[in-house]
Amino acid sequence: MRRLPFTVIGGFLGAGKTTLLNRLLRTTGDRRFAVLVNDFGAVDIDSRLVVAHGGETISLANGCICCSIGDSLVMALVRVLEKADTIDHVVVEASGVADPARIAELAMIEPMLERDGVVVLADASSVRDRAADRYVGDTVQRQIDGADLLILNKIDLVTPAQSAEIAAWLQSRTAGARIVPAIHADVPVEALFGLAPTGAADTPAPAETVQAPPIRRWSLATNSPVHRAALLEALGALPTSVLRAKGILRFADSPRQRSVVHMVGPRIDVRSDAPWGIAALRSDLVLLGTPDMPDDAELNRLFESALTPAAQ
Repeated sequence: MRRLPFTVIGGFLGAGKTTLLNRLLRTTGDRRFAVLVNDFGAVDIDSRLVVAHGGETISLANGCICCSIGDSLVMALVRVLEKADTIDHVVVEASGVADPARIAELAMIEPMLERDGVVVLADASSVRDRAADRYVGDTVQRQIDGADLLILNKIDLVTPAQSAEIAAWLQSRTAGARIVPAIHADVPVEALFGLAPTGAADTPAPAETVQAPPIRRWSLATNSPVHRAALLEALGALPTSVLRAKGILRFADSPRQRSVVHMVGPRIDVRSDAPWGIAALRSDLVLLGTPDMPDDAELNRLFESALTPAAQ
């Protein structure tokens, strides 16, 4: 029976997983990928590639499909494997707090899949701090431990000496994973595949109970235009306990254009996206953080000015 190679891409919040997926979808060559993602909105798919959008699945002109994981990775895999004859490789983008090596073990119990490898991205500017964090450190270390390939991403945010030091630190904490430095997750696509260790076990490892890190979540959703300066001011005022922010927003100063906002640590990136078109004109912003993150009431107050019509 033909088995599909199965690759898992992991890494902590904001490490660059979606950027890597975007590169993969743009440079597929002759290979047809099924990419399972948590959030369609964050994947920058060229509209010229989209040939069909079927709710939880997007079909692309290059033969690839993107499938939303939704509430269940297993059910998303079932949907993809129903089309196994139309794809050559299955790729999963693990959530930022997931254990990608554990997800890769699905290939050991699904006869239609063959484990191809685990790719983990690490943010050069923050990975050591994250690994030392009392709340998320264990999660970051498990991600590093389970990698077959470690992409040391965002090396442009540190000095060459710091990059070399962080690479050595990562090497000391892995079981022999190859480490590739990168900027904007720009690595050759071929480097991501064929990573499974020779003679890898065909049976899953004994089950182990892993405690999920205590990540808090806060979200904002509004149909009214958002005040850009007030929103950026609110994001800039957030404490370090807020690990990640991402959103697709309709700003009052560019109401016909979608704007994509990413924040990792103190870095905030805002870029214009496609026009809204016929899509619902709703702004969505999500914050993820440790239990020390401000409570919902405080965050609501902080972002209130961004939603106040008078501020526009």
